[in-house]
Amino acid sequence: MVVIMAESLSEKNNLNLAGLLKSIFIGSIVLIISTQTLSTYIIQPLIFDSTLVRHGRYAISFDAWETIEKDEQYSVVGIGSSLTQYGLNGSCIDSSIMTNDVGVYNIGIPGGYPYVEMMQTERAINSHPDVIILELNPINLFSFSDATGLNDYIEMRFEINSLFLKISDFGGWEEIIRVEDLSHIDHPLSNPYNSENTYFNSAAEYHLKSLVGSEINDGSWAKNAGLQYLAVPEPHTSEWNNYLQNPPLLPRYLDTFNNTELEYYENITIPNFLERARYNPHSESNLNKLALEYMVKSFSNNGIKTILLSYPIYPTAVSLLSENQFDQHNNTILDLLGYDNVESLNLIWLDIWENQDFYDIEHLDVSGREKVCSIMSAKLAQMV
Repeated sequence: MVVIMAESLSEKNNLNLAGLLKSIFIGSIVLIISTQTLSTYIIQPLIFDSTLVRHGRYAISFDAWETIEKDEQYSVVGIGSSLTQYGLNGSCIDSSIMTNDVGVYNIGIPGGYPYVEMMQTERAINSHPDVIILELNPINLFSFSDATGLNDYIEMRFEINSLFLKISDFGGWEEIIRVEDLSHIDHPLSNPYNSENTYFNSAAEYHLKSLVGSEINDGSWAKNAGLQYLAVPEPHTSEWNNYLQNPPLLPRYLDTFNNTELEYYENITIPNFLERARYNPHSESNLNKLALEYMVKSFSNNGIKTILLSYPIYPTAVSLLSENQFDQHNNTILDLLGYDNVESLNLIWLDIWENQDFYDIEHLDVSGREKVCSIMSAKLAQMV
């Protein structure tokens, strides 16, 4: 009798445990779904329209790759910083290549560093682009130890990227991340809701204010002309695809200078710029270089063609470079050319550039973009 009662209690305990585990599992699924829903409908729109962060462009990479994956054309994608954002005119290149239908996308991110941009590597590979134009300028190779204010930017970008991460997006790039930065990245097991926790309260407060009329959000990606540069259209809207090819840009900065101001810029400001870490690259033990190598190797292993594009800089700046100042940059290009399906297009040393081609020391303006369009179109026409 005692044995029978003990067996019944054991069976009851097993049933209770099974029920508890089932409830925990169901609760976890509901929590994950509800959290993703909160992020999708409450947080992400306010990231895109630059309400919660300075620039909505910080959030475009992962949704952009979903759009690119659905593109049945020959797809070409530019990855990099604002140099890419200002330097690559997708529709110009599209229309200049007459032999095939080509879609050229520009997903350069303001302040983008290879160390941060490598998080999109697996998503990029799974989207099956034909060519990736990977920015490789001296500024992409600076050492973090020489940078100030960088940690806050890395934290912000990792948390925003984490809003869009899927399990399939994780890969070897995790091994490159510094220990102190891992806490900023959502991980399905150890830290699944960090990014939502960062932005939810501010987003919820804004939505509540909108409901009572103290804040007006008309749902437009460009709520006024001044914000059009900072805001991003919602994915899957009519403006989205055009935005991915041709992001809106600011008016030419140097056009606002009088002769005295321009002389000061060229004789004082530019020499000071050239002394900064971003113009004195060090490729040894450099996290940015490791990230570049990871991306190039991953693309190469998956049969994706990569063009290492070095955008030009202001001609006066080139004339002021010290001897061998960009040797580490040139050596890095040579190292990465050792992988299959990799080519280089180094535009820094071409003698075609004029001061009026530039927005400032390192960003191109309209005429500069047109020259890049011509060069890149000729390059891609050979590859299509």
